[in-house]
Amino acid sequence: MDDYAGRVLAGRYRLPLPPSDEYELTESRAFDTYSGQEVLVRQVPLPEVVEAEVLDADGLPDGFTARDGGARRPGRRTPAADGGPRRPADPVVRRAVEAAQAAAAVPDHPRLDQVFDVFAEGGSLWIVSELVAARPLAALLAEQSLTPYRAAEVASDVLLALRVLHTYGWVHRNITARTVL
Repeated sequence: MDDYAGRVLAGRYRLPLPPSDEYELTESRAFDTYSGQEVLVRQVPLPEVVEAEVLDADGLPDGFTARDGGARRPGRRTPAADGGPRRPADPVVRRAVEAAQAAAAVPDHPRLDQVFDVFAEGGSLWIVSELVAARPLAALLAEQSLTPYRAAEVASDVLLALRVLHTYGWVHRNITARTVL
């Protein structure tokens, strides 16, 4: 993400010059120039084949449509010239794109951070989501253990969030002490 510091992604998301130390190198705070709010931008590096197989003739990722100002948002899949939906051949790339699109389709819920935008740029998949003012569970556990009551509250919140995801046919696959806020 250092290569992208100071840049504007998708014509909309301005990354800070130095990446924030509180986030990994693959995620950073950014400023959404359309809404005027801070967001979290995650970079998912993908194989070079993504550009050739996922981007259509307009330079948009397969399944994305252009919005005003050049920003991108998941939309209906665009049929390929042969009439069928285009899908990346690489299963890793396909799963990453499909997972990001599915996350963006899940309605807002108080127990889930909201995904605002998904786009491909510079050989990476970029996921723009809500910047949650919270600490990861891992940080809390590093300071002290949770009481049984508090642990049950956290588990209940995680299960509620998972129920919402499963209702929309999405499986999280990355529940860790770092991803639970």
